[in-house]
Order: sequence, then C-alpha cells, then structure tokens
Amino acid sequence: MLAGLTAVAAAVALSGCTSSTSGTTDAKGDSSEYAAAPLELSDAQRDAILKKAFLTDDVKAADLDPTIVQGLEEAGRDYSDDQIKAAAACLDKPTCTIGKGEQTLAILDGAGSDLWRRITRAQITVQATSYPNIGTVIYLQADGNLQTMQANLQTLIARKVTGIVTYDDFGPAMTAAYQQATNKGIPVVAYGGIPGKDATKAVVSQVASDFCDDGNQMAQTTATMLKNTGNVAFFTGTPGNPQGAGWQACAESWFKKNAPDIQVVNRSNTSWTEGGAVSATTALISTGKKVDAVLYDYAKQTVNIVQTYQQAKQKVPAQVTWTSDNSLLQMWEKDLGTPNEWQLAYSSSINFEGAIALAALMNHLQGKDVPPMLMFPLPFVPAKKGDYLADQPANAPGPTLMPDALLTQVLGAA
Repeated sequence: MLAGLTAVAAAVALSGCTSSTSGTTDAKGDSSEYAAAPLELSDAQRDAILKKAFLTDDVKAADLDPTIVQGLEEAGRDYSDDQIKAAAACLDKPTCTIGKGEQTLAILDGAGSDLWRRITRAQITVQATSYPNIGTVIYLQADGNLQTMQANLQTLIARKVTGIVTYDDFGPAMTAAYQQATNKGIPVVAYGGIPGKDATKAVVSQVASDFCDDGNQMAQTTATMLKNTGNVAFFTGTPGNPQGAGWQACAESWFKKNAPDIQVVNRSNTSWTEGGAVSATTALISTGKKVDAVLYDYAKQTVNIVQTYQQAKQKVPAQVTWTSDNSLLQMWEKDLGTPNEWQLAYSSSINFEGAIALAALMNHLQGKDVPPMLMFPLPFVPAKKGDYLADQPANAPGPTLMPDALLTQVLGAA
C-alpha cells in the first residue's frame, strides 16, 4: 500500500519511552540551547499520534525517519493553557513574544491567506513554545508574489533570526535567496512547498510527501472505487505547480500500467480557489464528458466541485482529495444511502508538515545530522459514517495534532 514509504526514510524504530527530543552535546557546545522540553511517550501514545496523523494503523514509527517521528510527537504532545494562549496571541501579528528566550524563529510563507496555512502557522507556533530558548516568532507571508517572498527573506536575514521554516510556493525560483540566508549562517527548512532537488545546499532539509507516490495512492484508491474502469478528471491549483504535475504524471502512469480501462479525460487548474474550482467544474460539465471520478489536491475546494455538480442536477462523480473538510464530509454523509450517493476518499490534514520542519531545524542547530529530504506517506482513506463532526464548524479540517483549544480559536477567526 505504501510503496514509496521507505524511499528516503530510514527504517529506525523508536523504542519504549525514550524521548526522541533529547539533546546531545557536540563540538559546538551545549546542544540543549536548541532542545525542546523533555518529552517521553509510551509506544501506545506514539501509535495514537501516528494514527491521528495518517488516519491509518498502517504507518509505523519504524517506517519513518526519526526526525519525522520527532516532529509528529512534538506536534501531538500536551500543551499547557499558557502555551496555547501564547500561540493564539501570535496569530494576528507579524512579530510576537512567546517566552523569555533569546532565539527568534521565523515562519516564511509564500501565500498565507488560506485556512490550511493559518492552521499550519498555529501548529508551528505552539510547538515553538516547547523550545524554552525560542522567545520570539516572526511570521511573514508573500500573498503569492515572488518578489515579496524574496524581500521578506531579506528582512529576516537583516533581523538575524535564529532559523527559518518556509512554505515555498515558488519552487526553484527561491533557491538563490535561501542560499543567501544559509551563507549568513541562518538555516532554512522548507515544508509542503519546496524548492526541489537542486536546493540541497541552499536549505538544510525539505519536508513533503512524495508527490509521485501520492499520485500512485490516489490512482489505486480510484481504481478500487471504480472497479478498474471509467473516466477520471485531474484537478490541481496553479498551472504548472510541481505538486500537481508530480502526482498527476504518476497517477496517469499507474492507471496505464495497472488499470488501463481507466482513462484521464480532463485536466483542470483552479488556483486552489472557490471561483477557480467552480469555473473548472462548470467547464467540465459543459463538455458533456462522462466523468466517474475527480482527483484533486485540496478538499476545501472539493466542496465546490460537488456543489456545482449538484446544482447542475448531474450525478456527483467519486471524489479523491488531499486533506479533509467537515462540510465536505457533511455533504457526503447527507447523500449516503440515497439515490444521490457518491464515493469519497481523503487524506489527513497534513498540517504537521511544519512541525516536522521545526524539529529538523532545531536538530540541525543542535549539530545533529538531518536528511536533506524528509518525505512521509500520504494514505487515502474512504469516508465512513461518523467522520462528519456536527459539533465542529464547517471549515474544520479533520483530525490534526494541534491542541483542540488552539484549533477552535483558529477556526473561529477564519
């Protein structure tokens, strides 16, 4: 099932209750200067965190690089009310104080306005409170503009931040800028949106799922839904984005090899916006093509695909989507058992990417070896009755590792 899981992940098991966040001393001196507060988890607690992260029991700690496991543990650890309050207070200001430490963490985002980015920012910020020497968190986002992103990075270099975690919407176009930060002694770790293989000297590490394996997983899930025959449409965000290009190429290749009676009859770009999703779906319906499944990499906008089909009084195709969305699950559950029933499969929220990036950054500052690529699996699970949570808001992203109290505040401000 998880064919690409061990491509770059070391198969190292974490045993017993040993903390994966404990520091060691190296030639640089006392590494505890960059270490998180001690964390000890039982095997059962660790397994529960992994299941919440990946929505399946199939992903084990032994299958993942230890830094990935550490980031997940830190994301899912217990946080005090004071830590949650400190993190929440940061979310409406570019610079904030979370403690008395002298270190400054920077979160550099290429386009931080959507809900997924806001949740991920909150996840990183609350995790930063577990590092006693991080006293300040700076957040800058570029609204999708490359020049703004580059200028924001120069600002962080000028402010001599301790380290940077970044979501790179611009791919290799940011590599030279990251190299400037590295040359100034400021380490950078990218997560989610990453600059790519040619940036291994410019950044410490890159955290992401394996886009090709994601496509394989989506294709396999679709083939099961369609019983190996039918027509599918591929939806992604901005034209030519590496995420969409990666999973689509591999999904199509998987179909050709394993389910040749499944044909790709449409490819659409949506810019990951509501208007884009509606326009792309409307255009697809107007072609009159029979589509049995839509594969998309953003669940929040899958809602608009489903609604557009329903408003056109057309049968809703099966949906295979990245992340989840409570309103999408509500729509699916409402149609369950009726003539309008449709199939749905989704992945976890993957807001933990930033948590892994922060763990990698702080490990590097401690003098530990950090792999240049930290790639995790992205299983897709079929929706089941009860996944919709009536006591959660419509925009709830499904299971996350962050504290519920903090997530509630983020959703309330959305």
